[in-house]
Amino acid sequence: MEGPECNLVAAHGGMPDDMMIALFLGLAPAMLDPGRAEVLAVVEAAFAGIAAKDEAAIRAQLRPTGTATVIMEKVDGSRTVRSVDLAAWASVNPGPERYKEQMIAPTVAIDGAIATVSGRYIFSTDGTIRHCGYQHFDLVRDAGIWKIQNVTWSVRTFGCGAARARRK
Repeated sequence: MEGPECNLVAAHGGMPDDMMIALFLGLAPAMLDPGRAEVLAVVEAAFAGIAAKDEAAIRAQLRPTGTATVIMEKVDGSRTVRSVDLAAWASVNPGPERYKEQMIAPTVAIDGAIATVSGRYIFSTDGTIRHCGYQHFDLVRDAGIWKIQNVTWSVRTFGCGAARARRK
């Protein structure tokens, strides 16, 4: 087949046809790739556990041997790095606060039984943005089930307005 309808990829910087169709129809790209949807569902379930302050729901998404690494970025450019067992990432703080963690247009890569989810994120407490940064999840599919093996993220309390603008 020839003609302009066959040049969607070339006309849009090499974007795959299925992605162009999804964007045209207003569909989320995950709807076209069930593997991508499965991987994202694990991360979203962990975020739902955070919002619900449900440690068991968070732990259900994690492998027991993973790590969590946070890079605290300060306005002056200095950074501190801290790593803990992944189980510590699942611990919740009791109290009335409402937490919401949201990734902005996450990128997903899958190769067999490993996957990564990465992108910018915003963390809010009671509807107020508390920090933002970049997040990276490593997932492993074991016995047919995706689980988070590692999570690494940066934390900034400045410049989060730009992240909010990109989310819209």
